[in-house]
Amino acid sequence: MYKGIGSLLLLLALAACQSGGDSPAMAVENYLRTRITGDETRLVALACRAREAEARTEAASFAPMNATIKALSCRADGSDGQYTVVACQGEMVTNYAGETRTWDLGARRFRTLQEDGRWKVCGFAR
Repeated sequence: MYKGIGSLLLLLALAACQSGGDSPAMAVENYLRTRITGDETRLVALACRAREAEARTEAASFAPMNATIKALSCRADGSDGQYTVVACQGEMVTNYAGETRTWDLGARRFRTLQEDGRWKVCGFAR
């Protein structure tokens, strides 16, 4: 019996990982982690339709920055009209042309929206 329950829990955990843990907070975490790689295709897929052009620009601008993210954690933090607002903690460190900068990921809150059955990033909250 315990083996069956353990197998079921493992399958549920794997399914959650495969779907990316589809929640507003996970959408933002995935977006931020993808943004620093410069992967335009993936970043556009994580952005809502209204933000696709900005996602392309962000991917191009972050590609040469050799960026890293430290201690990232995000959580749902209320709503803004139709959007679920997400607040994050952590830092993004960029290095470009010999200059290293640290960005506080808690300085801005993100708007997320469910499109096509997936949570996507739609910009910043007011």
